[in-house]
Amino acid sequence: MGNLIIFLILLLAACCTVTAQEYSYVHYDTKDGLAGSTVYDLCQDKDGFIWFATEAGLSRFDGTHFRNFTMADGLPENEILRLFSDSKGRTWIAPFKHTVCYYYKGKIYTQENNAQLQKAKLHSVPVFFSEDSKQNIGLIAGNDIVIIKADTNNSTSVTNFSWRSTSGYLDPDVDGFPGFAFYSRDSLFLLNEGNPVLIRTYPWKKSDSMALTGKVEKNYNYVPLPPNSTGMNFSQGVFFVNSINGSYLIDSFPFRRYADIFLRGKHINRSIIDNEQNFWFATTGEGVYKLTSREIKTWQVKKGKPFEIYSLEKWNNQMLAGADMGRVFPVTRAGLDTISFNKYLRQSTNSTGSNRLLSIKNVGQTVLLAFDGFLAKYDPVNRRTLVNYIDVLKSVDEADGDTLLVGTGRRTVLMSKEELKILDTIWPYRSTAVCYHRSIYYIGTVDGLYIIRKDRSVRFLGDQYPILKTRISSILKTPGGDLWITTYGRGMVNVRGEEVKEILTTRQGLSSDICQSGFLKDQILWVGTDKGITKVDLATTPHPVTYYSMADGLPSNLIHAIYVDSNIVYVGSPAGLTFFDETKLSNHSRCDLRVLDISVSGNPMTADSTGSIGRLSHRDNNFKISYVGISFKSAGDILYRYRLKGLKDTWDTTRQTVLEYPSLPFGDYQLELIAVNKFGVASSPLLIPFIIATPFWQTTWFRLLIIVIAALLVWTFINWRLRLIRKRDAQEAAFRQQMNELEQLALRSQMNPHFIFNCLNSIQNFIVHKDFETTNTYLTEFAYLIRQTLENSTKSSITIENEVTYLNRYLAMERMRFDNAFRYTLYVDPSFEREFTYIPAMILQPYIENSIRHGVRYITDGTGLIEIEFRRVNKDLLCIIKDNGIGRKKAGEFRSHLHFEYQSRGMSLTADRIKALNREASEPITITVIDLEDERSQPTGTKVEIRFPNIIHTIIQKPQSL
Repeated sequence: MGNLIIFLILLLAACCTVTAQEYSYVHYDTKDGLAGSTVYDLCQDKDGFIWFATEAGLSRFDGTHFRNFTMADGLPENEILRLFSDSKGRTWIAPFKHTVCYYYKGKIYTQENNAQLQKAKLHSVPVFFSEDSKQNIGLIAGNDIVIIKADTNNSTSVTNFSWRSTSGYLDPDVDGFPGFAFYSRDSLFLLNEGNPVLIRTYPWKKSDSMALTGKVEKNYNYVPLPPNSTGMNFSQGVFFVNSINGSYLIDSFPFRRYADIFLRGKHINRSIIDNEQNFWFATTGEGVYKLTSREIKTWQVKKGKPFEIYSLEKWNNQMLAGADMGRVFPVTRAGLDTISFNKYLRQSTNSTGSNRLLSIKNVGQTVLLAFDGFLAKYDPVNRRTLVNYIDVLKSVDEADGDTLLVGTGRRTVLMSKEELKILDTIWPYRSTAVCYHRSIYYIGTVDGLYIIRKDRSVRFLGDQYPILKTRISSILKTPGGDLWITTYGRGMVNVRGEEVKEILTTRQGLSSDICQSGFLKDQILWVGTDKGITKVDLATTPHPVTYYSMADGLPSNLIHAIYVDSNIVYVGSPAGLTFFDETKLSNHSRCDLRVLDISVSGNPMTADSTGSIGRLSHRDNNFKISYVGISFKSAGDILYRYRLKGLKDTWDTTRQTVLEYPSLPFGDYQLELIAVNKFGVASSPLLIPFIIATPFWQTTWFRLLIIVIAALLVWTFINWRLRLIRKRDAQEAAFRQQMNELEQLALRSQMNPHFIFNCLNSIQNFIVHKDFETTNTYLTEFAYLIRQTLENSTKSSITIENEVTYLNRYLAMERMRFDNAFRYTLYVDPSFEREFTYIPAMILQPYIENSIRHGVRYITDGTGLIEIEFRRVNKDLLCIIKDNGIGRKKAGEFRSHLHFEYQSRGMSLTADRIKALNREASEPITITVIDLEDERSQPTGTKVEIRFPNIIHTIIQKPQSL
């Protein structure tokens, strides 16, 4: 009885310290994904996951998602009673059955599928697990004690003990003794390979207390058990005593008192502290509660019923919180005081309202309190109150001098600060927030933001900036002269004068665009939304943001008011007045990145000890990975940075917990992944290298083979085409040559009758004049000339020697025919080898004939002269035919009087021959006819220059015959 009285006194002392304050918990139940509402046990494994044993299965939680396991996943029973996580990463599971199992790397090992577990002989449900320094696992099931020993070769052996009575607790490595010790009623025994060995005894106390021992036998501290205790457990260096009326935290060594009480009135089965110093409580019928920080506390009154806080302001180092029913709560060291102004509501025209205190304004030695029913100026020192019964107050700000700008639900007015008398109406309609800044009245309304200048001109900023067409919640002033406008639906808007400078929405990091309140201090903007608090660092661009919500321990996500005093953040919400030291919230924060699943083309993959998943086929290029960053203080607010080197070297960010690359090209890859929690704490980088094999058709050898084959095919095709083209060209060339030769032959055949006709005319002329001797001589020369002409006409080219002989005989005959009326000369450049240099046959004769017939024949005094030269000009042969005849113009006059049959066709035929020859030549034969004149421009003859290009190359050629 004495111990119970002591316990009650301790409990009363503990409760007295928290009657006005309560912690804010995060609650998880089946609606959040938990397998069952009754949670018997919980533990945290080596990877950081929290496991929950429930009546409906096993749950694993990563801070974001629950994964549940049942009999369908391999459990021998759905109701799980005990859990234990060992140093190897195994989670040991005690179902409501005479068996034991564990989860390891995605698989559940039971006594049906594991030979070592089959050696454990259990006659009851396991109730306790433990692990010693050698990684041996001990468990208690009724009177059975089972030791699963881990050998150095990673095999295990199982030792079974049976003892008549145990305390249900195994203590590893007690007093330096390796192995396990267990407690009976009053003794401590060490388990060896044989029977248990007694270590010591200790004094027995009644069952309504527990003994917490020190290092010496007599050093025991007895702490009374709370009524209806459900058991105790040790976690992170502290003891929890759980009961149907909450969980009791025992003070640290020497364990003499209860330091704190959690979740009073709830049935607690188990309590643990995780590696981020979050407190977890397993309950019967109400799921799991998490206490993120003991630093976040909320004041409550009326036996735990919260009061709603609408406004916050500091006055003379004292925080004032505005609530409903005309109440103001000054925060004192002892807790909360209460000041009620509701007695003034009787005289207000809005006396039926809840009389909320929506705005508190510190004005020197007094405080302005804007209630629904009236405006009160309160002097906290003298406790004097001055009231103006203007109703539905929304916002108050100081204007010039001793005036106030007061916004109400019906209008906005100017009032005197001393007497609270209305001086003027600034805006005749409803306002939601007001501000006076740099001689401009800013009026926030349900329709947006208006500005009113001193001259009373009005401008609606929503016309220019549509974002300011939204309801205005509050207006904050900055030391630099800007304003931050809090909107109900479009975030925060930075206004300078009459211009919008910056906008903050969810795109820039706000937790919500529905902003209800704000607070600005030292370039830190605190924004209260319907999804918690967003802290924005305005000094850095882009602005870093931090979030606080119910997941962090706030009692509500709907934030009415914020005030930051040093490191203490005060929050007004429907759940009451909450406060916390911001610097202490993230002291124990950490972030662990874990891979949940890797699949390639839909098939699960397992990484090896180096993290690699090896070499994959080119067909297995659909890569998918599921992962999670475990940071329970961040409550799922994890940012992931990733890059797949080999595909992209730059970093990307996401908040998703799945990455999928549906069609990766072949190559070497390394996935790098980092998780960053809401406090900026980064996990160790995760590296997963893998290779997607190159398909054979894209390998170097295959490409070289294809290139070789393609080259062979192309070469074969080109060679075939070239042969075909060459054959066709050869046929066409032969045909063209044949046609040219036939054409040349035809032209020569036309020229021969012409020449013969001229010669016969000469013979006829000799006969007519009865000059038989000359006729005989002429006929002989004519016969030789005809034979030589017939021989030359069958050849495409003749030597210069033959050409000179032919021209000599021809000129001699023509000179004879014209009674020696002219002279002629023939000159051949000595550099020519006359017998091996070829020119086209029958080319020069027509031009010489033309010089005779139309040039020198008209000179009757015997001074006619025809000069023929063969000269070498570089590689060309230049043939010059020059006469001193009457010239082409005068000859044309004589020729026009001749009968057509006497007009020579030799020049035109020769021109046609040259055209035909030029069609096949790379460089053409050119003919230049020059009219010679004296200094008085009188004609003195004609000169014809025929240039045969590259004739030097024909020196070694032989004549070609048709």
